[in-house]
Amino acid sequence: MRLRIFLFLLFGSYFFSFAQDSIPTLSTITLTAHGSAQPVSRTGRSIWIIPGSLLRQLPVYSVDDLLRFIPGVEVQQRGPQGVQGDILIRGGTFQQVLVLIDGVRYNDPLTGHFNAYLPIDPLEIDRIEILKGPASAVWGSEAVGGVIQIFTKTFSLSHKALLSKQVSSFQTGAATGSYSFFQAQARGFIEKNNTRFSISGNTRNSEGAPQRGTNGFFNLHSLQTAVQHTLKRNWIFRFRTALDWRDFSAQNFYTTFLSDTAKEQVNTWWNHAQLIKQTKNGFWQTDVSYKYTSDRYRFRPAALPNLNKMGLSQLQLKYQSTRQSSLEYQTGFQLVQRQIRSNDRGNHAIEQWALFGTGQFQPSASIFANGGLRFIYDELYGFVIIPQLSASYVRSSHQWRIAAGRSFRDADFTERYNNYNKNLVTSGRIGNPGLSPEDAWQFELGYDFSVYQKLNWHNSLFYRNHRGLIDWVQTPYLEMPRVVNLAPTGTYALAKNIEAVNSIGWESDLQFRDSIGKARILTQLGLLWLSNNVQSTGAGFYLNSHARFLINGLVDFSIRRLGFSTGFVYKKRNQQTANALNATLSADYFLLNTRIQFSFGKKEHALYLQADNLLNRKYSDLLGAPMPGRWLSIGARFGR
Repeated sequence: MRLRIFLFLLFGSYFFSFAQDSIPTLSTITLTAHGSAQPVSRTGRSIWIIPGSLLRQLPVYSVDDLLRFIPGVEVQQRGPQGVQGDILIRGGTFQQVLVLIDGVRYNDPLTGHFNAYLPIDPLEIDRIEILKGPASAVWGSEAVGGVIQIFTKTFSLSHKALLSKQVSSFQTGAATGSYSFFQAQARGFIEKNNTRFSISGNTRNSEGAPQRGTNGFFNLHSLQTAVQHTLKRNWIFRFRTALDWRDFSAQNFYTTFLSDTAKEQVNTWWNHAQLIKQTKNGFWQTDVSYKYTSDRYRFRPAALPNLNKMGLSQLQLKYQSTRQSSLEYQTGFQLVQRQIRSNDRGNHAIEQWALFGTGQFQPSASIFANGGLRFIYDELYGFVIIPQLSASYVRSSHQWRIAAGRSFRDADFTERYNNYNKNLVTSGRIGNPGLSPEDAWQFELGYDFSVYQKLNWHNSLFYRNHRGLIDWVQTPYLEMPRVVNLAPTGTYALAKNIEAVNSIGWESDLQFRDSIGKARILTQLGLLWLSNNVQSTGAGFYLNSHARFLINGLVDFSIRRLGFSTGFVYKKRNQQTANALNATLSADYFLLNTRIQFSFGKKEHALYLQADNLLNRKYSDLLGAPMPGRWLSIGARFGR
């Protein structure tokens, strides 16, 4: 029965889309592909752009909730409503996706599990750009499977003077539901005399669904404020400070031990200052950012907590040409410093700098070529050179594209030093200070097609040759590189550079958008098939957990004041079992979220009823960390 429902949604949305009219999306502007504003059709890349308004229309409460319904993106959730989710693009591991906020890297130096802990309230998000495939030449480490960039409303303005008249707005909303769930958010905004200011906050709380000896509770909060001011002589200044603090049950988030009743507290403080000077033929931009994260993890009540404090400091300088010609370019310098102070991993600091440049060349009216090159120096492993090329051939509603490039990823502090500083470790995951960075060459061939500039269909065939992929591998005591604090009878998983992984895959994404009279429809549908050939003796933990076959998408339909939206996911992956927990990771599952919404007033006000996991499917994305069943909530939002 569930399979028939799924097939109906899949093919029904596909054929319904062909029967309608839409707006073109091939000409949408992106800043993520090559670090400069450019129509998507000229990049030679596979890019998906999501308006921030979808976060208010779809049955989601957080960014990672939304991303799991975006074609080609896999989110492995450990908890509901944004508690924790690992983002994957084109398989591999969750560490191979780079998250940016307004052009600055956000990935946490401790672990990629924290990358979706965004201190930005959804009401402040202007749009999200998703680039699929390598982008290390443009953005550096972690941009292996793809890049997800969050653009905020206060920062996302053109380089022009702001309005002289006063404009203000206020938005708020609240929801309540199953397991004593409560959510509230608010955003205030004012613009006057070349100055724009915003402040927003969000809180989500729940007692959580019953677990083994505990409940999956969570208390998630964020608060941010941002300002932009246009100065004389074409100077623009922007600044944001933001906080995210959360307390949640983390049972079996990181282990499959029966004794795991973990709780975790993670606090993040994000600061970003940006200064722009516009010139006749381009602009100079300086970004300075600092991210501080504190993590308190207690495995069980009687255990001493792991205390980790991380710092991520960045300086980025770049010049971007904007002169209208057949050749445009940007060049820049980046300095990144990562720090940790930990009773579990020790105290460490790593510094890395890079010189980078990208160029866009148009040899003819239909052909567009792009290139990028990054020179990196890291104090642990020396120099790395990262090249990248892409091209597109655009004819009316058709587009052919090709891309090739190198990508790499540094090991994080958990992979290098987990359990490194403890007196005695009897089992678990052991860090490896001798890890080399991951290195991959990737190739992509794509074809995009637009029907009457209304329906857009994107196809990509990609291949990745990955050398030294980092993953956790079960390793005997006698083969451990460091045994000073290990027990000879222990069972350990060591962070290793797996010799080689060859991946081949195919993506097919469909998007349709249109308004017919009082009705409005948005349909997105994606299919991903992926095959890995691991040329090593050890089987990695994360490498075996991602979907081999993924179908996901969303439908958002409204007529007059009544709206209906749904998001769906079907995954097929390797089945896993944990006998100690009596837990199984199923070979596949289908998930469906829905929302019914009624707008009133000036349509800024709305009431809604939402059902997460409508079909009450028993499933999990991580072995031993089951997700809740059907979760009902009712909410309202208001704005002016």
